Amino acid sequence: MVRLVAGKPMPYCEDFAKADGWSAADVSVRLNNKAGRKFLTFLRRSGVTTVIRYYARSARPKTIIPEEAKLLSRQGFGILPIFQDSSRHISNFSSSIGTANAKSAMGFAKRVGQPKDRGSTIFFAVDLDYPATQIDGPILAYFHAIKEEINGTFVIGAYGSGAVLSKLLAEGLITVPWISMSRLFLGTEQFFYSNRWSMRQVPPEVAHGPSGVGYDRNIVRVPRREIGAFQVDESGEGSLA
Repeated sequence: MVRLVAGKPMPYCEDFAKADGWSAADVSVRLNNKAGRKFLTFLRRSGVTTVIRYYARSARPKTIIPEEAKLLSRQGFGILPIFQDSSRHISNFSSSIGTANAKSAMGFAKRVGQPKDRGSTIFFAVDLDYPATQIDGPILAYFHAIKEEINGTFVIGAYGSGAVLSKLLAEGLITVPWISMSRLFLGTEQFFYSNRWSMRQVPPEVAHGPSGVGYDRNIVRVPRREIGAFQVDESGEGSLA
């Protein structure tokens, strides 16, 4: 597919890589330290309003902690969490794993102060390019279990290919679709041009030289209130950003 820009054709690869107006950054390191504060200054100056951080089955260096959530909130950022544990093999998706991961995600949400029943979002990652048969099988079962376990307490989002996101939307299993930066994944080109996505990750991963923090840029297509980012106050009480 080719889009016309100022009367000239722009191929999909260039269109997808455009980062104009990016306003969210996903980061896999903790930011409540000297390097992190330097990085956050850069984000504010770049017009970024949302920082995406991680939940997982257990605490590890990439997962957000309460002190970090408070720092991000004090500095004016909205926080979006994504649950990402093991999701790079189809054996990592099943109904039982979905239930366990949803419970872990809600445990993290409670620890960092993410508000319940107020429209805040938890994303769940589908990291690789899976064929339709596996999307319709284990991945669909995984998200059915997540929805049943979360039971409306949080808005559910997903990160993945266009094919994954399209299917999960059609089944009513997610509300906030986030396209991964892998533009050649199944269905991603079609989903990108459909404008049904809420957020998309822009390739490639980049690094902020002064702080050494690596990050990904993200375009938010919908009004910020629809993304479901949250903030926490100094007592740990959460509210929508």
